Amino acid sequence: SLSRPPSKQEDRMWLGILALQIAGTAIRARGAGVVKVSCVGDSITYGYLSTEGMTYPHQLQELLGAGYNVSNFGVNGRTMLKNGDYPYWNTTEYQAVLHSDPDIVVLMLGTNDAKYYNWGPHSSEYPADYLDMINVFKSLPSRPQVHIMIPPPLYKDGQYDMNQTVINSFFPGASLPGSIRAIAQKAELPPPIDLFDVFQEHCPIEYGTPGHPSSKTLVACDWIGSNGKDGCHPSNTGYGQIAQAVKKALLASKQEHGYTMHI
Repeated sequence: SLSRPPSKQEDRMWLGILALQIAGTAIRARGAGVVKVSCVGDSITYGYLSTEGMTYPHQLQELLGAGYNVSNFGVNGRTMLKNGDYPYWNTTEYQAVLHSDPDIVVLMLGTNDAKYYNWGPHSSEYPADYLDMINVFKSLPSRPQVHIMIPPPLYKDGQYDMNQTVINSFFPGASLPGSIRAIAQKAELPPPIDLFDVFQEHCPIEYGTPGHPSSKTLVACDWIGSNGKDGCHPSNTGYGQIAQAVKKALLASKQEHGYTMHI
């Protein structure tokens, strides 16, 4: 006899089974996927003065291993300030981050914002612009965890036209409105990854810190490039210390919250 056509009820039943099978496949695929980490920032993320590719994102990839895919979206000289001289917002790398389907975004911008000609006229805009970028990343379809970072110290005032007091006092400030700690709290993020403190413990500097004037005197640090003479950008060893600090924060966050992985 001829088989009868399926009823609407049977159609719905088979569609339901098919949907469950597809969902199960997607869940298994995600579980087998890697955690995508997008590193966003300026020259310290890009890896200026690193050699042999020893940027912090590259060293982070080595530390985290095959379960992670770390991508470097750093661009030299870029600002968080939309009205800065070279805003990160206007880069092709920023657009690439938005399409990177990240599970985690590690964000550090501010060192170039601290240039006298950026910070002087636009400092009041920095917290709002920072919060805007955080919210853009948090709202991506992949719903990534966002970690922001306090930059390393500036070891000479005026290096690259940067204001040492902004970098050594304002950014790491504990209770200052608009400091990076305050921005993280307002955005309901984990506490920032404190690279200022990591470098301060190894190469202490008083200049530009609370209660101390800034100084054009260079304080040499072996974690800073050009044998410490650069005053701003890390050496390969310094980039390795950043990678260690980021790894520690990501693994602590994973233990607390877990990750939803995407493929």
